[in-house]
Amino acid sequence: MQEKIVVTGGAGFIGSFLCEKLVEQGFDVTVLDNLSTGKPENLEKIKDKIRFVQADITVREQIDPVFSGARYVFHLAALSYVGESVQRPSDYNRINIDGTLNVLQAAKAQGVQRVIFPSTCIVYGDTSSVPVPETEPLNPNTPYGFTKAAGEWYCRMFNDLHGLQTVCVRIFNAYGPRMRQRVISKFALRMLNGESPLVNGNGKQKRDLIYVSDIVDGLLCGLKISPQQCGKTYNIGTGTSHRLTEVVDAINSELGTHTPIEFRPAVAGEAEEMTASTKTAEKVLGFKAKVGLREGIHQTMEWFRQHPNRN
Repeated sequence: MQEKIVVTGGAGFIGSFLCEKLVEQGFDVTVLDNLSTGKPENLEKIKDKIRFVQADITVREQIDPVFSGARYVFHLAALSYVGESVQRPSDYNRINIDGTLNVLQAAKAQGVQRVIFPSTCIVYGDTSSVPVPETEPLNPNTPYGFTKAAGEWYCRMFNDLHGLQTVCVRIFNAYGPRMRQRVISKFALRMLNGESPLVNGNGKQKRDLIYVSDIVDGLLCGLKISPQQCGKTYNIGTGTSHRLTEVVDAINSELGTHTPIEFRPAVAGEAEEMTASTKTAEKVLGFKAKVGLREGIHQTMEWFRQHPNRN
């Protein structure tokens, strides 16, 4: 019998790629998504191989029936835009904190064995540690970062108090096909249209950019580790950073263009560099990113060429 897995937010950017991989590996996949940001077309390849339930994680009564009989839950449903969170803190609190608590309570009530929760490097705030280890004190400086940190703490609490196995992974700067309203997607769309990419500050900020297929592999590692390694958090990054100017150069190289950057004022409180320490993930999860920046940009730009209106 196939093991049932539920993916909340499975119609989103990362969630849809995760669902494709789970189907490929033979799992019985149910997607729970309210489609506020997810797109049904993201699941087009596997729509006949999954069960889709349009439901909202903020309504507990809608979650329990979906989780019934599931062994694992990947909880990806969330609001995830840093700038937007500053303008809409109440919405981020309701969905990312209250919604996550609902998911954990429903998982416990329905006998789910393990919940895998994607967090974000944003929880570190403006850290000076390079590379940043999981032991770095959390110092989120936006509502988004705070809500994801709260989600981590709730996961750890349910693991320790209730025996619900939880695994948290802090994803660094994600990119890839189907990505919406992120730095690289904004660069890509403007440059495809012959417009200059907009860069805040001098462009020398360094970011650990991780391609979506590597993120999926990191999430799947959460299924394999022992119960003794649950209740902890693991960085999912490449361990290498690139300046934003390098990203623009890579896109120009892919397009065969020489589009110049339009520089904007720097954003206060933005970290100069954010690079993952991947030692713990390599040792405990057996995870190591495989896709380099040039290959990832190539795959991403190929998708945007074919879907110029998808953002």
